[in-house]
Amino acid sequence: MTSAARVLGITAAAVLLVGGGFAAGRLTAPATPAKAADCSEPRKLYQNFIDNSSTNQDADQQRYDGRMAANAILQNPDCFTSTDRAAAQTLLDTIDQGVQQDAIDGLRDDMEQCVEDATDAYSWSNC
Repeated sequence: MTSAARVLGITAAAVLLVGGGFAAGRLTAPATPAKAADCSEPRKLYQNFIDNSSTNQDADQQRYDGRMAANAILQNPDCFTSTDRAAAQTLLDTIDQGVQQDAIDGLRDDMEQCVEDATDAYSWSNC
């Protein structure tokens, strides 16, 4: 009888240890990867960007749409491939460079206009 009680006790302890280990593992496991339903919205936004991108749009609208699509990709890495994520980051970098270049061009145009106006008036004080 004692050997049966011992076997039963050992079996119960093993079950508790395995069950406790399983429960602890489930509680500390990382979040599950994104499901197909979770990716539908970012993919839809990305597809709308691809379908609606046109050279007929003004630059600000193109930049806005590009940023939206790129951020949708970068903020949902489980929904897109590494190639898609790299292309999105490149798009954001290109948009930022374009914004900076536009700012520089605007300053250059303002300065040229100021110099032209000052030259016409024989005065440099306006610049």
